[in-house]
Amino acid sequence: MMILPQSYLFRYPIMILGAFLISQLFLFSEEKTNEINETTKNFWSNRPLKTPKIPKVNDPEWQKNPIDAFILSKLADNGLSPNPSASRDELARRAYLNITGLVPTPEQVANFVADKSSDAWSKLVNQLLDSSQYGEKWARHWLDVVRYAESNGFERDSNKPHIWRYRDWVIDAYNNDKPYDRFIMEQLAGDELDDLNYESMIATGFFRLMQWDDEPVDRLQHRYDVLDDIVRVTSEGFLGMTIGCARCHDHKIDPIKQKDYYSFVAFFNGVTNNDKGRGVIVDLNQVGDPQKRKEQEKIRQDKTTDLKNRITAIEKIATKRFAKLDAKLAKELEQNLTGLSDNVLVANHRKREQRWHYTTEKPSPNWSAVGFRAQEAKWKSGIAPFGGSVPNEKSKTPWNTANIWLQTSFQLTVIPKALKMQAYHDEDIEVYLNGQQIAKRIGFVTKYIEVPLDQKTASALQTGRNVVSVHVKNSGGGQFFDLSLEAVDAPKVSGNIADLIRDRGKEIFSEDQLSTYRQFGNDLKKFKAPKSSGPMQAMVVKEFGTNAEQMHVHYRGNANVKGDPVDPAFPPILGGTKPTIPAPKSGQKTTGRRKVLAQWITESTNPRTSRVAVNRVWQNHFGKGISSSPSDFGYLGVEATHPELLDWMATEFVRRKWSVKELQRMIMLSKTYQMSSRAQKESLAKDPQNNLVWRFNMRRMSAEEIRDNILAVAGQLNLKMGGESFYSKLDEAVLATSSTKGGKWGNSPLEEQNRRAVYIKIKRSLKDPMLTGFDFADTDAPCPQRFTTTVATQALNMINSNFVNEKAAIFAKRLEEEVNGDMSARIKRGLEIVTSKPANPKSLEIAEQMIKTLKDEHGLDDQNALQRFCLVALNMNEFIFVD
Repeated sequence: MMILPQSYLFRYPIMILGAFLISQLFLFSEEKTNEINETTKNFWSNRPLKTPKIPKVNDPEWQKNPIDAFILSKLADNGLSPNPSASRDELARRAYLNITGLVPTPEQVANFVADKSSDAWSKLVNQLLDSSQYGEKWARHWLDVVRYAESNGFERDSNKPHIWRYRDWVIDAYNNDKPYDRFIMEQLAGDELDDLNYESMIATGFFRLMQWDDEPVDRLQHRYDVLDDIVRVTSEGFLGMTIGCARCHDHKIDPIKQKDYYSFVAFFNGVTNNDKGRGVIVDLNQVGDPQKRKEQEKIRQDKTTDLKNRITAIEKIATKRFAKLDAKLAKELEQNLTGLSDNVLVANHRKREQRWHYTTEKPSPNWSAVGFRAQEAKWKSGIAPFGGSVPNEKSKTPWNTANIWLQTSFQLTVIPKALKMQAYHDEDIEVYLNGQQIAKRIGFVTKYIEVPLDQKTASALQTGRNVVSVHVKNSGGGQFFDLSLEAVDAPKVSGNIADLIRDRGKEIFSEDQLSTYRQFGNDLKKFKAPKSSGPMQAMVVKEFGTNAEQMHVHYRGNANVKGDPVDPAFPPILGGTKPTIPAPKSGQKTTGRRKVLAQWITESTNPRTSRVAVNRVWQNHFGKGISSSPSDFGYLGVEATHPELLDWMATEFVRRKWSVKELQRMIMLSKTYQMSSRAQKESLAKDPQNNLVWRFNMRRMSAEEIRDNILAVAGQLNLKMGGESFYSKLDEAVLATSSTKGGKWGNSPLEEQNRRAVYIKIKRSLKDPMLTGFDFADTDAPCPQRFTTTVATQALNMINSNFVNEKAAIFAKRLEEEVNGDMSARIKRGLEIVTSKPANPKSLEIAEQMIKTLKDEHGLDDQNALQRFCLVALNMNEFIFVD
């Protein structure tokens, strides 16, 4: 071997080390790894997928779930023991963040801890997997893999019109538990499927996510750069194969020839460029054959009606059975079941009974705030209308009452676009929504009138509890009041019977009946109609026609120097053969090649697809995959630590019809998932990287989780789902970094900015510093696994950024509204909210001392001291890290 000069060792250490390691593979390998032979065919990720035998272990509790048996067996072989289970409050917080990306409230954790039933954990897991927030969390993992962004990159970084529909499709796919094989088929060939619909067409936005230069120096070379990007994302994302490494020459390490690379490119050679004028933007209402669309819509409507009827029938039975269990619950059900189905948030007496709390004595200054509880303040309770000796009044307040203060509340799961109010009042009224005055009228009226509201009134709404507060002032004569508040353009919202069935269903139904009810709900989601009845445009795949240009090998990757011709073919190392491409049918507009490739990838016998998919799911539950190179299952990747476990889960995944939720349920119900993350000295010494999984890996929240949960803690998180992306608020200094003035960055309303981070506009040349500071995915290339760095700018961001300081102040205001007077009680509540559990006495003591120091030594008043406490609380490890 040639001896390199010493100077090279210092200047190029990584390059030299890499070259040395690669050379050793060839020097000491009996058979070359870059050729097909017995060694490479029997490599752990290439060999045929078979169901391994489940090992026998001594602990019967760890034998129940095969996952645990595989893990415990490996630990025992290496002289290690698994950690004990995490505490119940740790488990609850872990599950909420792992599945929904949102911290649970202290009450949600307390409810789980108090539930002593044997199936408490499985109920929580099912509840979280059924939540809409699940898809928003887990879609982000896949969006990293496919380098999702909404702009093209390069100098102008122009927008990708309507590409957000692909993001929403991924979210819906996870929420609806779309089988993974279908998930692949729709992305690769959704336009070529026999049952083509608007959803499968949206999925082909997969082909438009790459960077694209609208003025390349060499258009032909750039075209093949784009196709190379598609090949890399497809082969690495679905197969864990680095086929792209064979573009310029045979793969140096894996058995992939340059010819194999261009044979793979040939499947996509008919795909057009991203030019707007080439039909890549389509009207989804015109997708497919018109007659088939009518038939599909009829089937969808019939199925939806049938499912709704079945669900309603079960809920009616449940209502009666719950009512027999609890008389108080019966009244609540009666109110909830008629509650929001007609978009009425607060009803006047012509709609239905509406209960208010009221007082004629001047209340405390915060009487209109969200946190003020009229019931706790000993206000009286009555049914509207209010008045004396006036027709229709239900609550006879004195005829000449000078002042009356009233409060009622309602719950929201989604935020409507606007509000409509009607009022009948005598005399003056002031109306507040969540502490914000939304209407003021002088004088009296003798009938119900519509009260004009500002278009921005709906911005005062929040998900969860909303409070309507009214002050009626009477200068003389009689007093009368009634009011209604309705949501405009809001989705229909059902009552709480579904929540009751989810939480207490086992009291009235068998497990089979509950499973049927849940299945009806999941099926109903799958048959939902498009979100808009008007023109719906999406950026999708398009091909030049039914015949693609002949593909050639490109000498050294240069598209202008063609070598031997090649046809579409599957990678030989995976047992691939030359495929049969069906002849085009009448009316067909594509080559049909992508469908053939998708069918091969999703065959149950494909040795890579299910292994790669299962490994990604495991990685996103445990922080590290069974193979820690999730997109490279080749010789340069990392071999699986538990190959038998991976194979067992992969075969089980296919057997369970490629259901991701079933796989996750199986993982989360294991003892392995429920282990404590605490370090053990002896185990750390033997396995410091936790490769054998003797404990759960503690992790820091992702960038999106940190941002979303700061909003949640502040009480501002808007859970509105889907639709166009919003522009987060960026400082002028950030906008100045763009190659175009202002970066073509919009200004979204505040309520939109409070949505989850998955809906933030992703512009390649202009990133939100709050996200990039905490290792947000690189969108220029696939990101199969995010870094977790620890750098000074993260602490500076969390202490000094406008976003965190603004939300800390709002968090403090929330505590002031929710907790009356006592600073210690506010601190205690604040700690409970950020940690999702009862406040630690030591933490409480430290926080109280901090407040005292801020006031005594720095002269801060209570309000500013509480804001500083809230800022510190948002920086606590107990908030930012997940045990």
